[in-house]
Amino acid sequence: MKTLKRWLCTFLAALMIISMTATGVFAAATNDFVIGTVKIGGALGIDWQEQTYYYSDDYFRTSGKEVNEHLATMSALSTFYIRNISDDPESHFSAILKRIGFSDFAAEELDVMTADSIGTLIGRKTVDGVPVIAVMIRGDDYETEWASNFLAGLSGDMTGFSDAANKVAERIRAYLTSRGIKQAKYWVGGYSRSGAVANLLGRTLNENAELYKTSEDDIYIYTYEAPRCTDSPIAFENIHNFVDSNDPIPAVYPAVWPVERNGVDIEIGDTDATVMSKRFSLTDPHLQDFRETNLSAFVRDFAELIGKNIDRQTYAEILEEPVSDFVEMFFSLSQEDRAALMNFVQTVVTEIQNDPALIPTAIQALFDTTSETTVNSIVKLVTDNLSDVVKRDGKPIGDEDFEKITALIRPLVQVMMPVIAADRLTEFEDGETAIFYHLATMIANAGDIITYHYNFNVFERLKNTDSYYSRRSAAILGDTDGNGIVNVVDATVVQRYLALFDEIDEPSQKLSDVDGDGDVTSIDVTWILRYDLGLNAPEGIGKPV
Repeated sequence: MKTLKRWLCTFLAALMIISMTATGVFAAATNDFVIGTVKIGGALGIDWQEQTYYYSDDYFRTSGKEVNEHLATMSALSTFYIRNISDDPESHFSAILKRIGFSDFAAEELDVMTADSIGTLIGRKTVDGVPVIAVMIRGDDYETEWASNFLAGLSGDMTGFSDAANKVAERIRAYLTSRGIKQAKYWVGGYSRSGAVANLLGRTLNENAELYKTSEDDIYIYTYEAPRCTDSPIAFENIHNFVDSNDPIPAVYPAVWPVERNGVDIEIGDTDATVMSKRFSLTDPHLQDFRETNLSAFVRDFAELIGKNIDRQTYAEILEEPVSDFVEMFFSLSQEDRAALMNFVQTVVTEIQNDPALIPTAIQALFDTTSETTVNSIVKLVTDNLSDVVKRDGKPIGDEDFEKITALIRPLVQVMMPVIAADRLTEFEDGETAIFYHLATMIANAGDIITYHYNFNVFERLKNTDSYYSRRSAAILGDTDGNGIVNVVDATVVQRYLALFDEIDEPSQKLSDVDGDGDVTSIDVTWILRYDLGLNAPEGIGKPV
């Protein structure tokens, strides 16, 4: 009897499909749920990893003030994908947006990297009659754009970020005008530097909603590991900042200046993460392991140490220009010259560590921390060793570029001396002390700490906030074969099950029961086929359950 029932179900399914095709009763598809994969990489494009994304137009059917766990991961992958790795950047970077139905793209400066550039990709998709304008901002692999990250200015928004945000705002206005758009929703994503740019852009959209043909409910801003960017933050509910407190980049401009982000911060880090702290010994200038330290607390304390001892005016007037010039120079070099320069710097550091003058200079810095004499002694220690290496090995780069290194030494020492003074002796509750505890720990662990900022590591932590990623890929209604996609193959698997050719396990049977009547029948086969053809089908097919 069971065999007869299954054969009958299969036969009826075939008849229903043929009948609907012949009579033209297929209607337009309403399903918009898309599952796909995209590769993202870490620093300098290393460690490429494939990630699954989940997209639905439903993300834009609720207020942008409500944080959407699924739009958060989709936004992250969309902006992580906007990089500098293609000879045809507009075509390459629009690929992920095209897969989810966006079109009419406008690309700006995706193939340009200068101290004042900002790469963007703008596209649109109509949802319920209203254009959703996607604004994805390049936040990785931007090389010489790094120089603008260090431009703070004396007050207001951080200059390097605000100048870029103004550029993006102009591009959006031009996009609206050229397309004659009278109403719009905005989906904006930004990571790291572009996270700060997106944050400031979000404020502009909110404060000028009428100009941008939108409303606060129709603005969806998602940023990731964005540095603090303004001294006048506004807590707009539609700006969602995902931040890991273990990552030093979001704290790069210290809160005590004071500066902050607009919108609302959402912690995604592991607050139990630790780092092996270091101590500096006068008898042995090499760094020694000291104690296990909570990383997020250390990053907070380090940022506070910097902020309390370098005020914004001092930084802006003395340090930001030479640092910005050096960074621009560094990223303008060829890969070979960069490698040569890094080797040169390492050689100079080694020479300083072995210089007999290091110990008396360090002692002087401990007891006479901020005088001009101490500054001169430290500058002399560095420049003497630098000159010795140049005499022996030659300059690693051209004269003009090399001057930007030497121009940085004195202002860097001058501005950092109050920090060194404040960090010269740290006392702990257990009675132990450490010289240069914060600086030594940050320098020694910088390589490990910065991995918390890599986009693929950020995304792994972000996935913990999205319920779609906590379920196995097979848990998609209609996805009988468990490959994450609902198509004719799933219908075939169900047909073979009904015909007793194959068996499917109980979880797969539940996913095959797409009409929810408690049984797997030929009707479920029909619905899966209709879904695959883009026709009306029960709500929920193709979506995680």
